[in-house]
Amino acid sequence: MTDGFALAQGIAQASRQAGRDDPEVRRAEVQSGIVTAVNVISGTVDVGSIRARRLDTYQAPAVGDQVLLVQSGAGSWWAAGRTSSGADTAWTDVSLVSGFSHNGNSNGNVQFRVVVTAGTRMMQWRGGIGITYTSNTIPNSGNILTAPLGASFRPAGRRSITAACSAGSSSSLSLKIDFQMDGTVQIVGTTTATTDTYSTPIIRPPWVSFNNIQYSLD
Repeated sequence: MTDGFALAQGIAQASRQAGRDDPEVRRAEVQSGIVTAVNVISGTVDVGSIRARRLDTYQAPAVGDQVLLVQSGAGSWWAAGRTSSGADTAWTDVSLVSGFSHNGNSNGNVQFRVVVTAGTRMMQWRGGIGITYTSNTIPNSGNILTAPLGASFRPAGRRSITAACSAGSSSSLSLKIDFQMDGTVQIVGTTTATTDTYSTPIIRPPWVSFNNIQYSLD
C-alpha cells in the first residue's frame, strides 16, 4: 500500500513538472522557453512542442535562445525576442598611457561596454581622446592603453575603424583605429611631417573621437 502511494505521488509530481516545463501544457499567455529548432523559411521557431512565429524584432534566432513567448486569444504563439543573457556590461573608463588624455574636444572620457545585439556580442565605444605629441610623434606608437583589454573584450579578428579627428594641425578629418586581437588599441595614420604637402601631409590632430565606434567581438 505504501509503495503504491509513493508511486502515485511520483507520477503526480512528474506530471506537474512536465506541465511547468511544456508551454503547450501550461497555456500561459506570456512565458519564456528555450528554442529547440529554427525554421528559417517560415520565420518561426520551435520551443519544445510549440511553434511560434518570430516578431520582426527577433532577428538571427538560434537554438538555445531563451525567448519570450506570447499566446494570442485564438491560441497562436509568437516569439517576441530573446530575454536578456546578462552579457551586457556597464560603461567602463580605459586607462591611458602618458601622452593621451580623456575628454578630448569635450567629448567625455574614453569608455567601452559590451552589448548583445541580435545574438551577437558587440563592443561599443564613446568619448574623446586628447593627444600630446613629442617631436611631432604620437605617443607610444599610437597605442593608447596602459594594459590590454581583458580576454572577454577582445575581438576574434582585428577591427579597423575610421574615427573623426580635429581639423586643427591635421590635413585629414579622420584616422584609423585598430582594435587588436591581443586587446591593444592603436591610433594609426599620424605623420611627423613639418611641411604640409600632398606627399607629406601634416596629420597631428590634438584629439580623436571614439563616439559611435562599434564592432562585433565574435
